[in-house]
Amino acid sequence: MSLNLVRIRELAGWGFDNYEYRPDALTRAKSARATSILAKSSPYKSVDVVLGPETETLSEMFAPHAQRADLLMEMSGLSWSFGVVDLRSLIAFQRRLSFNAKIAQPVVPAVCEWTSLFALSFGPANPVEHEATHNRSTNTLILQSNNPNLHLRVTNNPACPVSVHAGSPFFEVANFRDRWFLRDGYHRAHALLKANVFAVPAVIVKAETIEELGADRPWFYPEDVLLSNNPPLVVDFLNEDFVVEYHRPPLIKTVRIKMEETLTPATHIGEQS
Repeated sequence: MSLNLVRIRELAGWGFDNYEYRPDALTRAKSARATSILAKSSPYKSVDVVLGPETETLSEMFAPHAQRADLLMEMSGLSWSFGVVDLRSLIAFQRRLSFNAKIAQPVVPAVCEWTSLFALSFGPANPVEHEATHNRSTNTLILQSNNPNLHLRVTNNPACPVSVHAGSPFFEVANFRDRWFLRDGYHRAHALLKANVFAVPAVIVKAETIEELGADRPWFYPEDVLLSNNPPLVVDFLNEDFVVEYHRPPLIKTVRIKMEETLTPATHIGEQS
């Protein structure tokens, strides 16, 4: 198999979305088996994933991160806190994980190796790597990257009202409708669970809406699946009965910024030309 291809692990048993790279032949048998297993499973029971004693013991290690400018920006408008969480009961709203052989996977610390675990959960900001071109004929700025998390954000800086981001570097969980979800850090969680490391420091978000949870993208599981009797769990990515695996080509993320200027009559007193 060519190293240029990206390996995909996708959950089965909770329905499939339209994804052109998934071979249909793989889904039918695996989906039927996963659905059969789920039908015999006990209903999901929500448990508090926050480990109180560990959170209290490690409070001084959380403290330096409380004033990080990038963390405060990431959590802007949200109700959040810190804590040590147990990964095994977290619900997954993400359908699939991608593994590119050319990108190094996270190094997993040992159990209770807290300094290294904090470094994994509260790393430096992800580098913004992209190619930018300007199409003069359409006055469009085109950004392209192999990082699928590349996106634009509105800032409070009048001189630079839009900035480019490469995704959150923080390990995040969220409580929504009395259930606990992995909000960000799926590849790290997969590596940790695979190594039987279950207790991890995290940012904890109290989400009031599906948008605050971060599960509002069309390629994520819908809300009715996430709140069902047997929602998909992050740990299910390690269960071969619940996973279909295949390969797809690497993808390029493209962001286009169309620049337009207009002049319109002033409509408010005090407006100046």
